[in-house]
Amino acid sequence: MRLVPDPPTPDDDDEFTLTPRQMHIVAIVARTLADSAYDDIDTHGDAPVTAGADRSVFTEYPATTWDQPAAWRRHAARSFDDLAADAESGRSPRPTCTGEEMALHLILRRASALHHDGHFDDELAAIPRHPEDSDWAGPLDYLFEDHDVLTLFDGITPDDGVNLDPPAWFDPFEPPRARDPQRGYRR
Repeated sequence: MRLVPDPPTPDDDDEFTLTPRQMHIVAIVARTLADSAYDDIDTHGDAPVTAGADRSVFTEYPATTWDQPAAWRRHAARSFDDLAADAESGRSPRPTCTGEEMALHLILRRASALHHDGHFDDELAAIPRHPEDSDWAGPLDYLFEDHDVLTLFDGITPDDGVNLDPPAWFDPFEPPRARDPQRGYRR
């Protein structure tokens, strides 16, 4: 007699995940944003981002992050790469820290816009269609634990104990789920 069901496995049919086409798009967009971030670091180093600057993906981050050093931005760039690697391996790109939450919000926003504009039509032709391919709102519900990082765009100051202060963005939410800290950087 079983009183408690087995916990869901990553292959559980009831687990919400991106469609194969969405995974492909997310991986491409995440790598593109990572490249943009690394290019910005190479070009601007520790120089702060300024309002109205036409300067890579970091202009899309909350203003509270604009004065972060190049080392912080390298962590941000790696967040895009980590989420791309998840999608490329067929795993749902679930954020493990605030930096990855911000990265995934930017990835999904850009992926949705490019997909709806037909940007990926040719390369998606070989990937089977799924009824949810165009649903980019659903992943906002099931890939994130919360959307607290977005409150930074409203100028809300982080409370103590919350990972919204930029220096804490790359601290893992749950240490057992943390990514390998020795994984290095692509660039």
